[in-house]
Amino acid sequence: MVKVTPGASATPSDLRRAEELQDLQAGELDAVRAQAEKWRNGLGGLVALTTVVASIRGAGGAATLDTAGKIVAGALLLFAVAISAIGGFVAMRAAYGFPARRLAEASLDELITRRRDRLRRACRDLRRAVVMAYVSLTMVLGSLGITWFA
Repeated sequence: MVKVTPGASATPSDLRRAEELQDLQAGELDAVRAQAEKWRNGLGGLVALTTVVASIRGAGGAATLDTAGKIVAGALLLFAVAISAIGGFVAMRAAYGFPARRLAEASLDELITRRRDRLRRACRDLRRAVVMAYVSLTMVLGSLGITWFA
């Protein structure tokens, strides 16, 4: 049989450290959401840039291309807008969360697990939004390269 006995009492520095750790954990989700909001704004700007580039350069630049070049340049711009829009949605989900049913009664462990899950989901969504921003920007640049230099 195992006998469990209480350990040594926490020192004031242990208590301070535990409070600081709780403060850091409490602020993590807010920090991730603030970053996600900025990426959302950047992706919105990227969609606007893509739209402006397509409307200004689209018809004039594509006139000198053969059919395959027009299809590739158009597809790159279309995919860039689509990926930017999806990335914007994912960034908004990271920034604001996704509406979910809240259960009124929960234990402390359940509440901690929910907060940790929200943080993980927000971090995962933020990473996806960043990747989508770079992919979209690469596609816009590829389309510009085709229309300008082909």
